[in-house]
Amino acid sequence: MNLIPLGVGGAFTSRFYHNNYIAEIGTKKLLIDAGTTLRTSIKKAGYSYLDIDAVWISHLHSDHVGGLEELIFQRYWHLKNDIHHPMKTHIFVHQTIYPLLRQLLSFPLENGGATVDDFCDFTVVGDEEHINFEGLQLHIFDTSNTHIQGMASSGVFIRGPLGNVLFSSDVKDLQGANLMRFINTDTVAIFQDTSFTSNGAHALFSDILAYYPKEVQSKIYAMHYNDPIEDYVAAIEQAGIQYVKEREAMTFTLN
Repeated sequence: MNLIPLGVGGAFTSRFYHNNYIAEIGTKKLLIDAGTTLRTSIKKAGYSYLDIDAVWISHLHSDHVGGLEELIFQRYWHLKNDIHHPMKTHIFVHQTIYPLLRQLLSFPLENGGATVDDFCDFTVVGDEEHINFEGLQLHIFDTSNTHIQGMASSGVFIRGPLGNVLFSSDVKDLQGANLMRFINTDTVAIFQDTSFTSNGAHALFSDILAYYPKEVQSKIYAMHYNDPIEDYVAAIEQAGIQYVKEREAMTFTLN
């Protein structure tokens, strides 16, 4: 699996693009979240909306879903030789988020007699289900109330026969999210949103070091971090963890 960070920043970043990714798995490309900076970040990374085979949406903050409407429209209204060749967008989503996402999309999409289903196909899953995607299993799990109280959210655990990767999405309450239940000797990477300043929505760097055992901290990739990341690189390196860099691809052998 090749993982390309389209961006690494948070909702209010003025330096980076939003914390969205493309996972190249086999012959297919999975877009991990679709923030408002997607229209620029996806082109900067050398991709287009038409390259995407499926999208996973973790939650409904604008830095994770604000660019989804444009992606859907651009794919649907795709022209080839001036002929309309509509491409529906396949969306993976947890069952707690699905009705909210569908309602959100209904406002721009449901007009002129059209419905959301004219533009999108959904795969809706619960915690005990998984999606088979090019030889890997995608387990989308509920993290509601652990990012912000009262907000539906989810993470994804990507598992193959040779290894697995955990993607936390946005989490403040690490204990409540119970992320360690996914970590085992086959884990090759833990993508964890990391804040270096006090806030009400994301785990602090110190909280992350306290939560994850020392023996797995070298597998942590800090993401969704503060703009002046250079101020914290020494602390990151001293702790032995890593941090994601915008458009710097990573390769993990999972199958």
